[in-house]
Amino acid sequence: MGAPGAPITRHSSRFTAMKKHASHAELPVILDPLPEEIARELHRYEESAAEHLRAARESVHGPSWETRRALPVSFLVHLEKAFQLLDQSHRFVLSHLRRSGSPVRCKPGCSHCCTQMPSGVSGVEILYLYHGLTVSGTVDVAFRRCLEREEIWAQLCRWTPSGVSPNREQRLTRRLHQYHGMDIACPFLKGDACSIYGQRPLPCRMHYSLSPPYWCRPSHFQHPHAVRFNLEPGAPVYEELDKLDAALGLLKLSDLLICGFLQFVVNVMGFQSIHWVDV
Repeated sequence: MGAPGAPITRHSSRFTAMKKHASHAELPVILDPLPEEIARELHRYEESAAEHLRAARESVHGPSWETRRALPVSFLVHLEKAFQLLDQSHRFVLSHLRRSGSPVRCKPGCSHCCTQMPSGVSGVEILYLYHGLTVSGTVDVAFRRCLEREEIWAQLCRWTPSGVSPNREQRLTRRLHQYHGMDIACPFLKGDACSIYGQRPLPCRMHYSLSPPYWCRPSHFQHPHAVRFNLEPGAPVYEELDKLDAALGLLKLSDLLICGFLQFVVNVMGFQSIHWVDV
């Protein structure tokens, strides 16, 4: 992603996402498009991740989830493995970038991209981060912080300037840009570190920058020229995430991280913990 304030989101294709949000500078040749051998290896990673997501879905016992919010431990094991495989696929590509002379500049302590409103988040990703917050005992704190951000987002949504296209996607993109420009820290940030790093959703996992970290700060004069991109998984992963959401009855959650999280906490879990059971 490279346009000013380009939103962290998910698209239908890894390659169109990279090109659509490329900045004035060109992406490295290794990304535009990916060489066949790298694309094949990525496909293997993604197929394996999709298999684990499928196994997680098949482990769900509908009545137990609907009545007791209970899931088998194997569900969590498969979900964690799927995200680990996707992380490994990213490291595989990033290592090729580094060897080609175009290293990613993201590093611990850099949180300039964490002022965005991630969109395209699935319900099961929200479930996963809710589990992480439950383990750390920080659900209530995160909920209050999300409420504060949601109020700001709601104000942005109520304000529609004249001349704005009636197209819903264009309106959303504009609002995401505006929110990013307000430089509001993600509610899950603790200092400059992500408090849910192990359970962060895909839109956050797949976002990278080839430019100096400070260029990613919305107020920096070089921000419009920062070269950023999303390394998205393929269709099999997204299809399995959608099927998982359907199996868990989470399809109606907002795909905006903060809004979806609030809905999940109140309407799905009622502030209760997920019951993990051995089957």
